[in-house]
Amino acid sequence: MTSTTIRTRAELVWQEVDDQVVVLDPGSSTYHGVTGAGTTLWPLLVRGTTRDELVAELRAVFSIDGSRAEEDVEVFLAELAPFLQEP
Repeated sequence: MTSTTIRTRAELVWQEVDDQVVVLDPGSSTYHGVTGAGTTLWPLLVRGTTRDELVAELRAVFSIDGSRAEEDVEVFLAELAPFLQEP
């Protein structure tokens, strides 16, 4: 894993609604719903985090093994790529 900081783009608007996070990109008028474990990871992305921190958070909160957490983080980040700042 790397220590590169990953964060959401500053212009995004987001809100927690019930059991999900709704994210709006006002520039493209696209939105995305973040659910499940993603709602745990989203606040870390807003403040700026690393892949290692995201993996550690999943492991701590959901008691899953490291390889499963790493896979889940990679899928999550790939899904959210349009909403993340370029490194």
